[in-house]
Amino acid sequence: MVEYLLKESFKKNLCPICLTVEIEMDEFFFWFEREGYHEYSSIKALFEHSCICKKHREQILGLKEKLNNTFELLAEMEIEELNGLVKTKRFKRKVREINRDCRFCVEEKRIEKHAVETLCKSKELVESYINSPSIFCKKHTFMVLESIDNPELAQTILKKAISYLENVHERIEKYFNKIDYRSSEKPTREEQNAYLNAVKFFSNL
Repeated sequence: MVEYLLKESFKKNLCPICLTVEIEMDEFFFWFEREGYHEYSSIKALFEHSCICKKHREQILGLKEKLNNTFELLAEMEIEELNGLVKTKRFKRKVREINRDCRFCVEEKRIEKHAVETLCKSKELVESYINSPSIFCKKHTFMVLESIDNPELAQTILKKAISYLENVHERIEKYFNKIDYRSSEKPTREEQNAYLNAVKFFSNL
């Protein structure tokens, strides 16, 4: 599935890893909303990483009253753990051992790692990326460079990033030259929006 999503994402002018993670996370939330919100093993996994981050809090709030099913069991588990803390003689050690990750962030990172590994293990996928209009964001550029074994392909990926940024920089320079009072030209729409292409690399749109 991830391999297929990567291939499809190469057709778009976006970061293929970011897009793959987004689609896979949408699928994860789809099933959480239909089954996971009341399913014991899903809630147990949520309890093990139950510090829900702000980003994913906003996503799960869409379940509204369904969350009563989730938090009925989650609260019971939490009460049991906190009561265990009250009784323990190794209080600080036990507190340090309690996981503070967000379950949904953990899943997001798992998908991200799997997508990077899938891409880097396939010469065909890497070459498809190189010849595609898509561009890795900075985060995923470096994750891929760290994971890929073929030094020549790594260099080509790096050069693609450099070429992309040089193109962005050139458009930004043209923008500033054209807004100078001495210029008779007006910036094109592409030049006005050059910053969006920069954000695409540094943050992914």
